[in-house]
Formats: sequence, C-alpha cells, structure tokens
Amino acid sequence: MNNKDAMFYSLQLRLVTDEPGDSASQGVELIALPEGPGEPRRAHFEHWEPLSHRLSAVASSTPFHLKVMYRTMVAGLTASLIDRATGARQIFSLDQLKDLGLAS
Repeated sequence: MNNKDAMFYSLQLRLVTDEPGDSASQGVELIALPEGPGEPRRAHFEHWEPLSHRLSAVASSTPFHLKVMYRTMVAGLTASLIDRATGARQIFSLDQLKDLGLAS
C-alpha cells in the first residue's frame, strides 16, 4: 500500500444555489478534507436525495441524521459528518471516497 492509498478524509457538506434565495436550483457541495497534508476533494450534486442514498451506504447514517444535516445546510451552515455516539468526525478511506464519486 502506498502513501496515497493510506490517506483518510473527513467530510463536510454545504448547500449551494445558482442565485441567492433561489431554492429551485439547490445543489450540495461535498468536500473531503484530508487528515494531514493534501488537497481537499470536492464534488457537486444537483439534488440532496441522490447524495443522501450514497451517504447512507458509505457512512451508515440514519435518515434522521441526514435530515438534521439538511436542515443545518438550509440554515446556511456547513454540516460535518460525525459519529453520533462519540461526537467525533467520521473518517473515510480513499475507497469510500471513490464510492461517493470524490476520487477516481
């Protein structure tokens, strides 16, 4: 395993719109922040639902947790994926980022 394969990331999400106040064209920006030196990886999704299905598969998030993240983003805040039991950020491998479309 080379050093690149051993990189781990935490994930943040934020809501993006084409025009301020235009809820019809909302998308989600997913940012993978490296745990150490390296560049963040970004991906954009046109709708919340396709992304929520991917997150459920990769992060084992419950639907309620996804709803809370969405409400956080609608309020204009960045939502981090956290472990609800410990409050710690969830850490993702490069293979999990590939499943989310953030790495090739």
